[in-house]
Amino acid sequence: MSAHGNGFTEATFTFLSELAEKNDSAWFAENRDTYDRSVDEPFVHLLEEVTGRLAGTAAPLRGGAATTFRMNRDVRFSKDKSPYSTSRSGLLTPGGTKAESAGLVYVQLSADGGLLAGGLYKPPTPALDPIRQHMLEEPEQFAQVVEELRAAGHELDTSDAVKTMPRGYAEHAEHPMAPYLRLKQLVVMQSLPKAAWLDDTVADRVTTFATDVAPLLAYVRTTVR
Repeated sequence: MSAHGNGFTEATFTFLSELAEKNDSAWFAENRDTYDRSVDEPFVHLLEEVTGRLAGTAAPLRGGAATTFRMNRDVRFSKDKSPYSTSRSGLLTPGGTKAESAGLVYVQLSADGGLLAGGLYKPPTPALDPIRQHMLEEPEQFAQVVEELRAAGHELDTSDAVKTMPRGYAEHAEHPMAPYLRLKQLVVMQSLPKAAWLDDTVADRVTTFATDVAPLLAYVRTTVR
């Protein structure tokens, strides 16, 4: 790693900024060494470092090269034909694979910093039904999860909540769980400022976030079928 310890430097963000402006295969090929050294290698190292820190905690998630997403975009059905993603992203999952969809943490590095997300992201509607039924049958359990998240300074993301009750749940409009029944995903998000990547605190932040949201991760793992 570099003098920064974790390998992230100003070159990391310069590369990502320029990629957004010069998003073509020739430019990427010319700058491949910078990508490997300043973006890819330290990002994979971050996932591996956090994996070690989370071992034995309430959120024993794992990640590494196998849980990162490809930079190459699938443009077959997109109007945007830019060949590359302008961010580097990956997962920390219970089994250390990308095949898992519940109870995971998503890590993203972008030109302006990045973000973290944890929980259950945009599941198919059938996957929500067992969760919603569990909320109705055991409301105290989910209320406890929400309380623990709040105690750690987090709130569930409500940006895509439906305005009316989902089909089949209209009779529960006055239920204490009604606001959560309207959610289409169960996710907590947190921004990662650029400074966190440059001052050697990014691994600390990712580790803390994962342990903070552990109650939500455990909840979705046990209720998704």
